[in-house]
Amino acid sequence: MEDNESKPKGMITSPSGNRLCQAESTLLTDAERDENKLSSNPIVRFFQFLGSFMIPGLGMFCEAYFVFAVGNLSSLWKVEYKECWKDHKTCPAKLSDSITYTQVCGIIFGQLFLGFFADRIGRKWGSVFCAGSMVVGAILIIVSNGPNDRALWAMFTAVQFIFGIGVGGEYPVASASANERAESSVRLQKRRGETVVLTFSMQGWGNLVNTAVIIAIMAGFHQYGAPYNKHDLEVTWRLSYAIGLIPLVGIMLYRIFRLRESAVWKKKREALKAMGGEEKKGAQWRKFGLLMYYYWHRNFGTSMSWFVWDFAFYGNKLFQGTFIKIINPSATLIQVLEWTLLNSAVALVGYYFAAFFIDKPWMGRMRMQMMGFTWTFVLFLICAVHYFELSTPKWIHAFQFLYYFSSFWGQFGPNATTWLLPAELAPTELRSMCHGFSAAVGKAGALVAGVVFNLVDNRGKFWISAFCGLAGVILTFITIPDVTGLDLREGDRRWLAILDGNHDAYHGEAVNPRYLSFLERMMGYGKLYKPEGSEAVQEAVAVAKGLATEEVEITTTAVKA
Repeated sequence: MEDNESKPKGMITSPSGNRLCQAESTLLTDAERDENKLSSNPIVRFFQFLGSFMIPGLGMFCEAYFVFAVGNLSSLWKVEYKECWKDHKTCPAKLSDSITYTQVCGIIFGQLFLGFFADRIGRKWGSVFCAGSMVVGAILIIVSNGPNDRALWAMFTAVQFIFGIGVGGEYPVASASANERAESSVRLQKRRGETVVLTFSMQGWGNLVNTAVIIAIMAGFHQYGAPYNKHDLEVTWRLSYAIGLIPLVGIMLYRIFRLRESAVWKKKREALKAMGGEEKKGAQWRKFGLLMYYYWHRNFGTSMSWFVWDFAFYGNKLFQGTFIKIINPSATLIQVLEWTLLNSAVALVGYYFAAFFIDKPWMGRMRMQMMGFTWTFVLFLICAVHYFELSTPKWIHAFQFLYYFSSFWGQFGPNATTWLLPAELAPTELRSMCHGFSAAVGKAGALVAGVVFNLVDNRGKFWISAFCGLAGVILTFITIPDVTGLDLREGDRRWLAILDGNHDAYHGEAVNPRYLSFLERMMGYGKLYKPEGSEAVQEAVAVAKGLATEEVEITTTAVKA
């Protein structure tokens, strides 16, 4: 019998300890990390850098291009289809709401459905399904038609659900893929937050480009003001959607023929097979139970933070047209779009501030999210308290600054972090599902905002948004851990120990108090941390790898004999 003292320090000594170490040995190692060679030419290197997030982020670009198009085009439709959209003689009074609700329902379904299956079929095929669904939905949106206005918009509304499924799936799949792409590269491991946020920043570009395209087409048809040509307006909205279809088809083809499967996801599947967990009946339900037991507070924190942010963010997006009318009551269609373009540009700057600072040890995820929510609270509180004074011509530009400045802090804060954190805080095996769940709860916030904001006056909208910011600060402080600098493999090692029934035997960095939330520290998880624990795990894994290698060599020798 082997003496326990001969085992490496910190190695789990339970009967399943060797199996756990064998499973850990299959997780991606530094030597196995994928590295793309960078060119020595600075210009080529710059374009390699752009491609590193622009290509993976094209899905987010396309979803934003189409999703925000409805808000950008609604004022145009009120002119072109006046009896339907404005007078409501041929269409329901809540037509625009129906389009939004149908789209959001499709998004929520996609977030939950594709978030769940992307953990099983892989990131590549999850991405392909998302792009395929968006392509089909986009084509149907462009060709929407009918014998009358009511039939046209009934089709337009229905196909929003199909497009929304792909949009919803893009959230968990793109975030999980970006996290794992950074984790599989030594060069990007310490820049994981930057990698993910830069991918997400393509959403901001989608919104901005859609607005710019509509303005350019309207200018091309000389539709600067009334009277408007209805034929030119119809060509404008259909052509703007058709232009968005081009990159969408391109990204679908790229994902089918060029996209590689996530190395981190593949290695985690190997680790689970090494433990034999996939073969047991009811294993998925057991894993779900363990996830709820050990990670419920993280899922609650990320989902509710996203809920209050989307409530304020999308609520104010719905209010944007009204706000522009306050700034310029006589604004033409193209002037409204120009103000929207300015707001999109200000928000886009916030994405890049978030990407630059998110991995700084003195900033990190939690502090950035709290900072963004705090600014949202303060700025909207000022707007609410002084609403009537700010609405006067004397202070209208101060009002405009406060409103647009809130867009900057929204992106340089919760809009970026709520997209990053759900995937970072979950184990690889359930990463996409957890992100999809949080995103779905967040999108439900947008849905509720659409209802609530229609029931209150303009000042009330600012009061609500302000207190959503305050709620976000409190939620973040209590439930969100700051995992800046934490290797995602440590989270997977902790999860493997949980699956093996040996959670308390894990003493690595994933339970280091600095990487735990306030609530997790209060629950005592930090007491499990032992600074030497991480080194012990590495030593145990090395021994397990050595044993595995010896077994292979012995088997090979036996076969040859």
